[in-house]
Amino acid sequence: MASTGPSDKVEQDSAAEVIDFPRERVRPTELGVTSLCEMLGSGGGEMTGHWCSYCRGIWYGFKLEAQCPVCGNRHG
Repeated sequence: MASTGPSDKVEQDSAAEVIDFPRERVRPTELGVTSLCEMLGSGGGEMTGHWCSYCRGIWYGFKLEAQCPVCGNRHG
């Protein structure tokens, strides 16, 4: 019986196809970075992307921030 080792797992992972999300014809716009991130000078490692349904775009900020820097929307 053949054993499946770590090398088999790597071969399976490299064959996997990466699918973009969301699958739309138009890419969402990038709305920028929050003022708190600019003030603290985040290197990008701590920032996450958040969706604004009013602006229909993605803005970047710290994980617990909830307000869009463009329109002030706090409801996603």
